[in-house]
Amino acid sequence: MPLDEYAFYGRHSDQQVFEAAARAAIEECVTSKGLTHSIARIQADPATDLDDRTFGIWEERRAARYGFGFAASPLDVALEEARAIGGMQWSVAWDSCSQGDESVTEAMRAVTPPQDERLNSLASRLESEALTKARKDERWQRAREPWEQCLTEAGLTPESGEHYGSKQSNALPETDGRGGIEEGIRLASIEARCNTESRLTQTLADLEAAYQQPLIDANQAALNEEKERKQQLLEAARAYIAAHG
Repeated sequence: MPLDEYAFYGRHSDQQVFEAAARAAIEECVTSKGLTHSIARIQADPATDLDDRTFGIWEERRAARYGFGFAASPLDVALEEARAIGGMQWSVAWDSCSQGDESVTEAMRAVTPPQDERLNSLASRLESEALTKARKDERWQRAREPWEQCLTEAGLTPESGEHYGSKQSNALPETDGRGGIEEGIRLASIEARCNTESRLTQTLADLEAAYQQPLIDANQAALNEEKERKQQLLEAARAYIAAHG
């Protein structure tokens, strides 16, 4: 999306930097308690990155393998290994440091976007405005029609409104993670195929982007200031990771 350039967490790569800095701050706290097992420098695997499902599931290969779930990321695996190796003492220290420890909070203020600043940013407000306008466009509803038809022909009942899944998948038990079970994979595969064949995600994303660009043009100077603020935080985050990761 055009506004991703300005939003604090707009780009996935930016989000990964901020998250790595946060992990480094937590690990610094854990280390201060006499425990060590670093995961801050574990590299993310693009194959396990969370795909954007704003307009429904669409990656057919992932759907066929994981259903509505996701592969465990290297970071998740490393954290579980650290808990196993460090035992209860390490787990307690990690949980304590990641849940409101003052030293961690102070460090994160300098290297990650404050929540209120992120949520109340101009980029965030313009994203909401563009989405509202796009949803009122008659092309928005028309884009759903071939997707709904595809699901119906496959024996599923499309959800209505701004929901982009089937009633059958939403009825799957949450305890099953909507992932590895056979029915979850079957439903996810159908929904991903219909999304791809109807170009639902691509069409809606393109339409939303078209409404973002005029808003960017009208607010360019202010957005540039937010972009500069984001770059400053990213540089601080990278420096913190290099020093403490």
